[in-house]
Amino acid sequence: MELNLNRILRFILVVVVVTATIYFFYLVREVLLTFILGAILAYLLYRPVKWIENQGLKRAWAILVVYLLGLLLAVLLFSLALPGIIRELSQFASDFPRYANEVTNYLQRLQVIDMPIRLQEVINNNISRMESIIYKGLDNLIGSSYQLLGKLLALVFSPILAFYILNDWEKIRDGILNLFSPRTRLKLKAVTMEIDQILIAYIKSYLFVAVLVGVMVTTAAALLGVKFPLLLGILSGVTNLIPYFGAFLSAIPAVGIALGESWRLALYMLGAIIVIQQLESNLITPRIIGDSLGLHPLVVVFALLAGGELGGLWGLILAVPGAAILKLLLSRAYLKVVE
Repeated sequence: MELNLNRILRFILVVVVVTATIYFFYLVREVLLTFILGAILAYLLYRPVKWIENQGLKRAWAILVVYLLGLLLAVLLFSLALPGIIRELSQFASDFPRYANEVTNYLQRLQVIDMPIRLQEVINNNISRMESIIYKGLDNLIGSSYQLLGKLLALVFSPILAFYILNDWEKIRDGILNLFSPRTRLKLKAVTMEIDQILIAYIKSYLFVAVLVGVMVTTAAALLGVKFPLLLGILSGVTNLIPYFGAFLSAIPAVGIALGESWRLALYMLGAIIVIQQLESNLITPRIIGDSLGLHPLVVVFALLAGGELGGLWGLILAVPGAAILKLLLSRAYLKVVE
């Protein structure tokens, strides 16, 4: 009886501690963002830091070398692309009033066309809805300036936190593992190594797909004669990192710029973006990411659909690596049962 009472009290204590911890993290979620970003950055940089350290440098100097090399690489890439970006941005800024007038005139022409009243109502309602969304977004942006400042500070401080995490990586890892028994510790090490391989493969393939989409959009815009193809390609590549919404965000400026030339060119550009996004979502991403993670393309598609349904944007981002990790854990559990 006393043993059962001790178990019950221990269980209640664990529940209370876990609940209090979750609530504490909820209260400091804005601060926690800095630590999460720092941990992600440290994870991404651990391999190059370890490699440089193995060449004979101390860990702290190896981290600084990686930071410096990353900064130099960013400056180099930016300087190579900067002239073209500045040229296209300057041209876009000077042409923007003309684009705005063209779009306005086009919308006005739509209103005078003898369309069914129901179709006119649908168009007007959607225009009004878009205007309200834009105004609401601007209001939220202005009203959440404090939160925006907090997120910017998180970005600034995350490399500093990443430095300390990298410098004491093994100590932090061993401290966490020492919370478990030696037998469990060995199993956790094996599982975390396999999960590490999954995450690295996912990040590499995810970035490759984003670059590929950027190149495809740049090529399509250049072949169609749409202005600012380099700028549109870079924007498409970056926004493609945002599942689902990225395609919509990249299509708006591309179609808007094309519409400034002619409605026919805008339709061609819209068609090209739709084709590229369909290829990316239904063929390229399932094949490339699926092969890198050992998942069938159909499993990748299902994971994305299920992740988006259950978790929204974050569900889409975490769905595929989550499916690969789930496959790993299930296969290990199956082998344990069979043995």
